[in-house]
Amino acid sequence: MSHSKTSYYKEGLSYSFDENGITATPEQIKAIAEDIAVYVENECMAFYRPGWGEQASSIEDEWKKRYAALQAEFDEYRRSAELAVKRALKQHSDAVVQIGKNGEVHRYDGRTTQIQ
Repeated sequence: MSHSKTSYYKEGLSYSFDENGITATPEQIKAIAEDIAVYVENECMAFYRPGWGEQASSIEDEWKKRYAALQAEFDEYRRSAELAVKRALKQHSDAVVQIGKNGEVHRYDGRTTQIQ
């Protein structure tokens, strides 16, 4: 329990008590503030809220899964596009065709040839 948390809760309790007509000594307010600090630290156990490290790891894992799915989708799109180009340009079935930047099409068959 840190002093700053206790001070924060003490200040909030003092304002709340004043606004609601509750009287308490400074010692009572301090004791309640210390209890609240302990309750807040243990809240995740009572209501299961993962710690920040676990949340960050979960978020990172989710983005990695999304990235992998997008990469797989892109790779399949590229394979399909290259197959369509190979068929459209009447290339041999075992020719390796790759679409490059700016729509350049290369064939790899022992040597690299730009065919489009």
